[in-house]
Amino acid sequence: MRVVVLKERGSTVALAVLGIFTVLFMAILAFVLVSVSEGRLLITAFFAFFLLIMFSGIYVLMKKRREYRRAESFAGLSGFSGSEVTFPEELEFEVGTLEMRGYWVGSGRNRSYHVERKFISKEKKRAPRAPFMDSPFKVAVSPDGTGFVKAPAVRIIDELYKNIMLLFFTDEGEVRGSGTVTVATESDSAQVNYRGEGKFIAGTVYSTLTKARRVKVALTSKGFEYEKVVGKGGSFEFRERMLPEEKVTMVCSYLTVTPKMVAESLGGGTILLGHSEFIIRGILDIRLRPDVRAEETFRVELKGEETGEEKEFEGEWGVF
Repeated sequence: MRVVVLKERGSTVALAVLGIFTVLFMAILAFVLVSVSEGRLLITAFFAFFLLIMFSGIYVLMKKRREYRRAESFAGLSGFSGSEVTFPEELEFEVGTLEMRGYWVGSGRNRSYHVERKFISKEKKRAPRAPFMDSPFKVAVSPDGTGFVKAPAVRIIDELYKNIMLLFFTDEGEVRGSGTVTVATESDSAQVNYRGEGKFIAGTVYSTLTKARRVKVALTSKGFEYEKVVGKGGSFEFRERMLPEEKVTMVCSYLTVTPKMVAESLGGGTILLGHSEFIIRGILDIRLRPDVRAEETFRVELKGEETGEEKEFEGEWGVF
């Protein structure tokens, strides 16, 4: 089992840069106030506005770093195994599901990353440990953090570790389904034969191409605007893992966790992992024309008695 503490990359560098710029601004302000005899009030107001923005940025970064340190401290004092997490002491916590959606707003320099989080609590407990939750999850996130995460989670309620969260990603499950995706134009055609192989979706592509440059096989999910290309060429085979290689427990703060952090900890790039329904597409890549697509669906399900629980999970998917 793998344990990961989630934190944003580059936060230390960003804090240092903001600190340096703040010191420089204050030095410039002091020099101007000493050198200029007229218009000091206007100049002071101008510099004060920018200093306020910088101090706000420093405050936000320091608050995030504090949450990262709390998560690291909790992880360092806890014990982790494939079956349970042992807390530093007996704690009160909620058991439930974390839902997150990440998206970008604006463009250019004004572009900013936003995250919506929702924790759905199913029960409260007080205990010295929590079992690893072999429950369904789903991650569909692009390299820039756009996408969604839904995962079983434990959130600490006790004040000392309040809002520290454990996210569980099981490696249990099986890809179900097989079939054929046929995509064609007047001059080109391709056939994508796919099948489930344990934790993998696999298959073979046969094509006859005249105008198309190649065939691509891509995976995606309902509510996710990106695709993950898992194979391309003329005739070829493909195989893509749909579940982690091992169980993963992520330690984070509910106040700072993002889909981008989760995706980076699961390997980076475009991440499509988990349970419920996925989409497989056959794509004809044609020069100077829009791609031609066709698609089918397949499922990843937990085994045995957990299959019914997985379907309930999908039914609660909500807006994602």
